[in-house]
Formats: sequence, C-alpha cells, structure tokens
Amino acid sequence: MTLDGATVVVVGAGYAGKRGAYRKITDLGVRLVIVEEPGHWSEALVAEGIAAAWLPVPVTGDADVDAGAIVDALERAGERPAAALTYWEDSVGAAARVAAALGLPGNPPEAVDSARSKIRMREVSAQLGLPTPKAQRVRSLDELYAAAGAIGFPAVVKPEFGASAMGCVRVDDSESLPGIYRLVRNVVRPETDGIFRAGNDLLLEEYLDGVEFDVDLVMEDGERRFASVSQNWPTAEPSLQETGLHCPADHSRRAVNGLVDLCVDTARAFGLHRGVLHVEGKCTSQGPRIVEVNTRMGGGRIHEIVEAVWGVDLVEAQLRSSLDLPHVLRPSRRPRCAVINAFLHAPASGRLEAVPLRDIRAEGEIGVAVDLNVEPGQEVVGREQIFATLLGMVTVSARNLRRARSLTEELLRDPPVVAAPA
Repeated sequence: MTLDGATVVVVGAGYAGKRGAYRKITDLGVRLVIVEEPGHWSEALVAEGIAAAWLPVPVTGDADVDAGAIVDALERAGERPAAALTYWEDSVGAAARVAAALGLPGNPPEAVDSARSKIRMREVSAQLGLPTPKAQRVRSLDELYAAAGAIGFPAVVKPEFGASAMGCVRVDDSESLPGIYRLVRNVVRPETDGIFRAGNDLLLEEYLDGVEFDVDLVMEDGERRFASVSQNWPTAEPSLQETGLHCPADHSRRAVNGLVDLCVDTARAFGLHRGVLHVEGKCTSQGPRIVEVNTRMGGGRIHEIVEAVWGVDLVEAQLRSSLDLPHVLRPSRRPRCAVINAFLHAPASGRLEAVPLRDIRAEGEIGVAVDLNVEPGQEVVGREQIFATLLGMVTVSARNLRRARSLTEELLRDPPVVAAPA
C-alpha cells in the first residue's frame, strides 16, 4: 500500500477553510472521496479537481446512524476505500465507526467516544487514575446549583460536545448561575451549530488556573512519534473564547514537557494508539492537567503552523496512519521560525464598519495570512454580551517569536471599527 492512488474517504468536510488540507491530500497522490450532508460547500471540490467523488448523506448527529448511512452510500457508489478518516470534530465518531465497519485502520470507536464527550472524558480519566478536575453533568438549573455545591467556585460551565469554546464560561458565585445558565443554553442548540446535534447536556467543572497549551501529537502503536506545543494566550474571561497562540511555546520547558507526557499517557490510557491528536491542557499550580482530547488534527491553520515551525505535515501523518503506512517524520531539531495566530473579536455590539490591518513585511514560510469571517455592514456582538463575534484571525510568521510579536502588533495597531446600534 502506498499513498499514490489509494482511495481515501473523508467523513465530513467541515468549513471551507479546510480546502487547503484536501488539496494537499490530492497533491500527495490520493484519490479523495468526500461524504457530506446535501448542499454542503465541499461538493464543489469535485469540479475543482480536488475530490474524485462526493457523496451526499444526511447527518443526524447520532454517530451510529450516520456511520451506517455512510457505509451504505459507499457501497451503492461502488467505493471501496483503503482508509476512512476526518479532519472535522463533528464527524470523529462517525468516521471511527466507518473505519471499524469496513475493517480499516483507526482508533476504536469507544475510545473516540470517551474522548469526545467532555463529561465521559472526565469520568474515564478519573477511573484510570489520571489527574482529573472535578466535574458533573448538568441538565437543568437545579442540577447546576447542586453541581456548584459539590465543586465550588471558580468553575466553568461548558457543553458536553462543542468546539472553539462555544458556550464555555467561567462562573464565580451562586448569584450568577441563573444568568449564565440561560446564556449558555441559548448557545448550545443545534440551530446555533450542528455540533450540538450530538447532544446538548452541559457540565460544570473545576476551574483550572495557569497557562493553556495545544499539544499536537502523532501517535503510532501507542507511542509518541512527534509532539508540537503551541502556547495559548489568556482567554477573554468570563467567556473562554481564544484570543491567540504562539508556536513554539516560551513557557517553562520542564512544565511543558510534563504536560506533553500527561497528554501521551492520557491518549494511551484511553486507547488512542494511532493517528494525529489535538490535546488541550494546562500547566497549573497543581501540575499538568488535560482540558480536552480531540481525536483529529487541530483546526484552523494549526497544520500550517506546525509544518512551518517543525517541518512536519500533520495532514500526511493522518493519511499515513489511516492507511497503516509507516510515518516518514523528520522534525527539525530547532524551530525553523516562530508563528503567531491572533483571533479578532468584535470590541462592541453594532454594525461592523472595518477591520483595518496595517501593511507589514512578510517573513517566514507563512508570511501574513488573514482569514476574515465577517464582512463590513454585518451586525456583530461585543464582549459586553460575553460571547463576542469572531471577526477572523491573522497568522504571522517570522524568524523568532520576538519579531513575530512585533509584526503582529504593527498589523493590528488599529482596532476593528464598529458603529453603535442606532
């Protein structure tokens, strides 16, 4: 088996920003088949010459139901893939089941499920004897009060399923529980985001102090083959929305190494023995702690950042793992550059008028990349309403972290312009 000519089915294409990853798959010689719900943007990848085939399959959010429908669709289309995988959080459960049903390499569905449910992840971690923050499932305001009595403050309310910190908020006292519960319940709905089709239970868990990191792992036969660490900037509390990150990390090397070891131990204990994982964790005053385990490649431009800094292609790494091929990783011993990924949120509610960005000199492999989600004239929500509208993000590479910071500060010197509501 080789990459060249292998038929690979991608379960769930996700957002349009993943187009570059799919183009890279095709460039590697793979015959790409995409399975997505009807009307999805990814159907256009066939006309663009990126995908060889695109199969429409309704998505319910029930991984067993969706996987069965995908297997049936592949059979009807005469597709016999050599690998089934996903780069999209919403589809990790279905993709694991498709791989298992077709006898293809992959992590066990039960291990993927245990990691994906943030509630189950805490329960399994505690059962395995891993250092685990206290957490309880919450289905009502009464249960939220009860959980707060057991866990204490500060704490974090978050959805069982989710991504990009949607519905995640810090709570500091009992008086704020009703308002926060209503706020989060208004976010955690399938109408808000399809990821909540998998379920809309909440959890209350112990707040973790310290510095947060993204740890991108490549696992093979239960062993770590590669790890990249990006250091997250402080979140926009009380919401836990991301504000940015930089790679490589510049925190205490000893503390970061301890967190990476915990990430690997957690993956191994859960039975996640292969593939690319995106694990989020913190170096706290009590030691390293896991925030969440994602059984897929990191989103956004993470794979580009990792390749720019370390010379490792996570897209290819996931492909090779899913095809049961040996990895050909040759990570740089030293960072080849530094990269900053800064998130832009609406500073206030109203109508977006402009996102002014200064001209700066591009440096490094990425240079300057701008990804905007909102067009001028659209209504946006500001920080005063807790969950601010994400306007977009900018990614800047430079020869070192100091230079990357300086360039990013110049690029973002002028804040977004929002006109107050009439």
